[in-house]
Amino acid sequence: MKLLVTGGTGFLGRRTVDLLAENHELRLLVRPTSNRDRFPDGVTFAEGDVTDRDSLIRAAQDCDAILHAAALVKILAPAEQFDRINIGGLENVIAAAQAFDIQKVVYVSSFMALGPTENGPGGVLDEQASVADRQWINDYERTKTLSDRAARKAIESGVPLNVIYPGVIYGPGELTEGNIVLRHVLDLAHKRLPALLGKAERVWNYSFVEDVAAGIVKVLEQAPVGERFVLAGDNVTQGDFYATVGRVFGIKTPSLRMPDAMAKLSGAMMKGWAQLTGGTPKLTPDLVEVYRHDWALSNQKAETELGYTWRTLEEGLSLSAEWLKSLPEWPK
Repeated sequence: MKLLVTGGTGFLGRRTVDLLAENHELRLLVRPTSNRDRFPDGVTFAEGDVTDRDSLIRAAQDCDAILHAAALVKILAPAEQFDRINIGGLENVIAAAQAFDIQKVVYVSSFMALGPTENGPGGVLDEQASVADRQWINDYERTKTLSDRAARKAIESGVPLNVIYPGVIYGPGELTEGNIVLRHVLDLAHKRLPALLGKAERVWNYSFVEDVAAGIVKVLEQAPVGERFVLAGDNVTQGDFYATVGRVFGIKTPSLRMPDAMAKLSGAMMKGWAQLTGGTPKLTPDLVEVYRHDWALSNQKAETELGYTWRTLEEGLSLSAEWLKSLPEWPK
């Protein structure tokens, strides 16, 4: 199969490209400034951008399928930038697919598109979670939810689309803003965090990057068009998360938890300073709000229909430890 891939230079995208290149012909949509090093032999590149529909259409010519993994995952960015990339990008990918009657498009969404766990029954969310309007935490959640809503409507209208919802992705490969778990571990190792956010009983779903990448391959190769799948990992309380980090990495984690009001004030100050200096804040009011919710997911459909498998948080962090400790950023 000949595939056009968007987002192939990203954290999840790179690992997925490595797996896909074993059996498929890949063309990556890349911006002129994108790093093209360390890709498997045979991968080709087409210059363009998901916000530029014409470049997508040119790149999609003679392809059998499209994997759309590009997204804006930033702590700070203008709202209109999130709209152009996260909503407009999907619209442009669908237009490119329709221009050449491409038979399959796989769109990588996010757990945040499904909303916090308390928006659904049973303590976990799955593919059937509502995409109705709610109180958005930030522009990333808003735009991923609205693009998910558009994806569902496109499926109903006959577009050959699959949607994937990973949990909080982590693992070796890249320390991007999307790899928030290992960036957080690095901050803990440097003792940059005097206190923790949220409550110890809050549950998040942690998804090892290689598991999600392998699941994407399964969706591309096996799933009927029109189906949507959660490709997540381990549902873990925040208390157990920090205990596991301490055990795997041999570091002491803070025992104090910062009150939400104090954390939001600190986050607002850090965000304001970052906006003045052009930096990336360690904390924002949005992040504090994320920690106030549960984000638990069910993989049952992907396990049953695709044979999807996933690692526990302890297994995934253990596989990440050697890589993270080898980086110059790790404290010596």
